Amino acid sequence: MRLKNVTLVQLRTFLSLVRNESFTKAGQDLAVSPATVTSQIKQLEDALETRLLFRTTRSVKLTDAGAVLARQATKILHLIEAIPERLGAVANLERGEVSVGIIGTAGYVMPKVLASYQHEHPGIHLDLMMGNRNTIWDAILEGNIDLGIMGTPPEDTNIQSEVIGTHRLIFVAHPNHPLCQLDRELTANELIKHQLIAREVGSGTRLAMAAYFGALFHQATRPPIVLDTNEGIKQSILAGMGISLLSDATCELELNHGLLKTLPVEGTPLDRQWYAVRLANLERNPAEQSLLKFLAIKAER
Repeated sequence: MRLKNVTLVQLRTFLSLVRNESFTKAGQDLAVSPATVTSQIKQLEDALETRLLFRTTRSVKLTDAGAVLARQATKILHLIEAIPERLGAVANLERGEVSVGIIGTAGYVMPKVLASYQHEHPGIHLDLMMGNRNTIWDAILEGNIDLGIMGTPPEDTNIQSEVIGTHRLIFVAHPNHPLCQLDRELTANELIKHQLIAREVGSGTRLAMAAYFGALFHQATRPPIVLDTNEGIKQSILAGMGISLLSDATCELELNHGLLKTLPVEGTPLDRQWYAVRLANLERNPAEQSLLKFLAIKAER
């Protein structure tokens, strides 16, 4: 059976013959000669290696195989005929899908933004994943996500990035921490003497902390406690285990309720931006273009 040789013309001819039960009437229906109808049916039977019709001088009847093909061909042609409508729905943002990767820090803000987008475009499906900076970047390179939302983008000439939001990095501690009792601005040299809690290697917040302390980061009295989630860091601070550098978006709730306190450290807060990052020189579907435009507008407000 050479299914790849079956054509849409043959299927349409076959279904017309089924409806009209006559080669002559099928030819009139399709504006072709009865001989052309006969030829198309012969080619279809040859391709499928089976007999589809019982022919008599007065009627055309389907074989069992022909009845099966009639049902399947009807489904196939319905799907084919629906393509323009489906493509139009995509172009009009009634349908579509965008896969988005979000770094952990942005995970406290971006879901609300994305939910607003989905409210405006309920036919667009957003497939979300979360991870640290390296995880999101690898997913972009491997083509597993269309768009990554992260802090400072990697230095790569094959990417496009747009600012879609801002946040601030601040040092936070438990309100009973000794540093919270000092009524003055603190220095990096003072902070480094206390237990630090840091994100894992590969996290943008970890990179920012290391950059802030510079050489001091490797001269700490005690090595930093390393945790791979912001929630883990917050719980550790709440337990009095140390201090950390976190995005204000990450700990807004705890700060508002007095569970955590911002430390007045020189050179802080550190103003940071969130970027929408994607591979360059790739064709974008309407849904992805629409989401990028939406995020850019939100960033300007």
